[in-house]
Amino acid sequence: MRHWPLLLPFLTIATLAQTNPSARHATGTVTGHVYCADTNTPARMARVRLESAKEGSGGNPQSTSDLPVGGIVQTALDGSFLIPNVPPGSYYVSATLSGYLSPRLGHEDEDDALPPAPAGKLPVSDLKITVQTDQAASIDIRLERGAAVSGTVRFDDGSPAVGVHVGPVHITPNQTKSSYSGDFGVQGDVVTNDLGHYRISGMHGGRYAVEALLSHLDLVPRASRDSPFSDMMRSVLVVYSGDATRKSAAASFTLSPGEERTGEDITIPLSKLHTISGVVTAAHDGHPITAGNLALMSPEDKELVADAEIASDGTFQIEAVPEGSYILRIRDAHDTMKGSGDKTTYRYGDLEQPLKIESDVPNLALAVPEMKQAVARTSH
Repeated sequence: MRHWPLLLPFLTIATLAQTNPSARHATGTVTGHVYCADTNTPARMARVRLESAKEGSGGNPQSTSDLPVGGIVQTALDGSFLIPNVPPGSYYVSATLSGYLSPRLGHEDEDDALPPAPAGKLPVSDLKITVQTDQAASIDIRLERGAAVSGTVRFDDGSPAVGVHVGPVHITPNQTKSSYSGDFGVQGDVVTNDLGHYRISGMHGGRYAVEALLSHLDLVPRASRDSPFSDMMRSVLVVYSGDATRKSAAASFTLSPGEERTGEDITIPLSKLHTISGVVTAAHDGHPITAGNLALMSPEDKELVADAEIASDGTFQIEAVPEGSYILRIRDAHDTMKGSGDKTTYRYGDLEQPLKIESDVPNLALAVPEMKQAVARTSH
């Protein structure tokens, strides 16, 4: 009896079919099995999803949120599944299991440039079924094991980097794209454990790098009984394969279908991280600007490295900035002042200037130009 929660999804499905006779009117069912191709064993507790094959206005399969349990069920311990009360029509069937590749339904990004499906994998056309009234449509699906990459994230003092988000960067001839939660077959959010270890599974073959995201969150009190605190992002540091702090310099590697790649370690360079702080003022009279956005970008490709909001007293601070050359950019600098019944906003021009970081940069003074049409009034 201790294992009864595992049966809940299937009991729920059976209950839906038995206690809702009106839902069975003019409907059919979808049944089948899901198998793991590498072991030839049932894919137990896999998630099976039904999507309408009828295209919507954007050319993508329409939602199946109107189906029982949203068109998503889990397989039983023998790999079987049953989706009841399905309206007649054409559908695609897909299955997901951690570490395995999901059959692609044809609505992913066509620019991914992924290699062809492994031999024996069902083509998209074979994942399509037709449901008829009072009949059962059946389909069996075999899941191919995906490739995986693993390693350790450490600080340069040797200590493990715990709780760091790690993800793949897919590299194609046309683009370099970070990927989480579903893209390129990757399932879930990967976070380093107490030893700094990570493992990303369920990946398609292809060329990749790995990125580690170290975020600094502040807990800000808020008036809510359910959630007394909200997260406010203060800084984010991204380090890539090869210990590079810029995506363009990341060390890439090629994953073969089903390959298990180990030893992709990343070191976070604590000793080469610095803080930039200062104040933003108006060039015409030197008073502090009350709001705006400040960003650091790489000069080669204008890739965003870090950003910060200008505080109400004109000050700013960016932490964990790696050494190197940057372009510092200010956008949307403005003052907001309350008057009698009105709120007046003074807007200022953008600013860009080069900045080289070799150590901490305190008391950096930045002056934004005035715009010709700088005043906007709104009722308060």
